[in-house]
Amino acid sequence: MGLGDSISLADLEREPAPILARLRTQEPVCWIPAMDMWLVTRWDDVAFMEEHPELFTAATEPSFLARTLGSNMLTCDPPVHTRLQEIMQPPFQPGGRSGEFVSNELTGIADRLLDAVDPAGFDVMADYAQPLSAGTLATVLGLDSYGFDRMWDWCEGLCTDLANFEDDPDLAAIGKRTKADLGAVLAKRIAEAGNNGSAISWFVQNGATPEEIVNNVRLMISGGINEPRDGIGLVAWLLLSEPSLASAVDAEPTKMRRLIEEMFRVHSPVGTVTRQATQDLELAGVAIAKGDLVSGVLRSINLDESHWTNPDVIDLGRREGSHAAFALGAHRCLGEWLGRQEVRVGVERLFARFPDLRLDPSREVELHGFEFRGPRSVHVLTSVGP
Repeated sequence: MGLGDSISLADLEREPAPILARLRTQEPVCWIPAMDMWLVTRWDDVAFMEEHPELFTAATEPSFLARTLGSNMLTCDPPVHTRLQEIMQPPFQPGGRSGEFVSNELTGIADRLLDAVDPAGFDVMADYAQPLSAGTLATVLGLDSYGFDRMWDWCEGLCTDLANFEDDPDLAAIGKRTKADLGAVLAKRIAEAGNNGSAISWFVQNGATPEEIVNNVRLMISGGINEPRDGIGLVAWLLLSEPSLASAVDAEPTKMRRLIEEMFRVHSPVGTVTRQATQDLELAGVAIAKGDLVSGVLRSINLDESHWTNPDVIDLGRREGSHAAFALGAHRCLGEWLGRQEVRVGVERLFARFPDLRLDPSREVELHGFEFRGPRSVHVLTSVGP
């Protein structure tokens, strides 16, 4: 029996770190029967996978992504992927709709949300980070007329099925209903797009087909809300629970950007990238059969002891290169610039509004999840306590 025989998805959902650390040390390419796939947990091995799409294709069958979202840019390899990326990345760059939004609108949305919280105390996740992240993407895409709450409902429904590694039919049904509802909204929005400056309008104007837009916007909603949402909550929690980090950022505000990068590295809100072996091959000396699903665990490689010095430590002076929280290679997240700005502005506005913010001592901060990991809640009080 290998280590994988004793690992369940439920175990990984509760607390993946010790399991992944053990895999990195003892069985870095490990078959997990409960998930019917290999987990690859060391940096160099996942980097090799991403450098060789001819051996590890993104066009997997079966595909959780394609089932939940439809065929999209993460379920194909170059050159098909390259065309979609070239069409869909510009609105998420500083010179596109996202840059305009960050400069002119993001702070206003953050401040309005903070105006609405309970002035005595609130949950950073549900009351602030969640609507800020949902509202940001809704506005950039051009879906803000449907409301921030509905945007979050779409995200939650899609992510329920994306994390459904054990193929629970009830979870798959949630994903199917969400996929259909969002698809109908997007079809209407595409037909009305015109040239209004939104990302969806850009996609239409630059040659994406309606099916490509629908499927890839589903992808953006499933991945583009959770990560900044969890990032805001995690950075707030770190600053409130680790006085040395708060002191360092207070003394030198530019270190906020380093804290954000270290937060993404250590906590990796999005967990994996899944590929499929195109032939019988070996990875790190382990035989993998043609057709096997192979999942590179981003959360694990960001803590790989062979790649990082003291990987569990948030080090604001770290200079060891980029992390993999936004993936590696051709399939790196196209919205990473916008996500970083959401976290930075979101946290800065939170503490500017409530300089005496503190964690509610009666409410524990609990991290949960494997594919999507973040705090269930971060309850705070707004005044200095005893």
